[in-house]
Amino acid sequence: MKSIIYLLKNKDSVIKISDISSDLNISESLLRRIIASLHKSWIVYTKKWRNWWLSLWRDPKSISVYDVLFSVWEELWISECTKWNYCENKDICFTTHIYWNIQKWLNGILKLYTLDKFFIETDNE
Repeated sequence: MKSIIYLLKNKDSVIKISDISSDLNISESLLRRIIASLHKSWIVYTKKWRNWWLSLWRDPKSISVYDVLFSVWEELWISECTKWNYCENKDICFTTHIYWNIQKWLNGILKLYTLDKFFIETDNE
């Protein structure tokens, strides 16, 4: 999320992975893997020329926090039983329905917040 917010703040600049890495104090190798995942999900556009240049691929209004997190992490599940909406022990476990409801709520909240809500430009700068 830090790198996405960085892209939003610097949307009119040529941004390189090395710039984000040094400014945010994130390992460049880790950042390259994250950016590659975001690129595969059509969130970040990359152009490789001497150094990678980055920008958001789509309008920030069309990218949710869920989209970003899901593209970087393989799973956003709060427990094993909410994974794929299936639990082997649902007949004997009385908390499965609670976990499923929490999972639906979490996914809904993450999908509700789009990137345009994270950065509001001000004229005070």
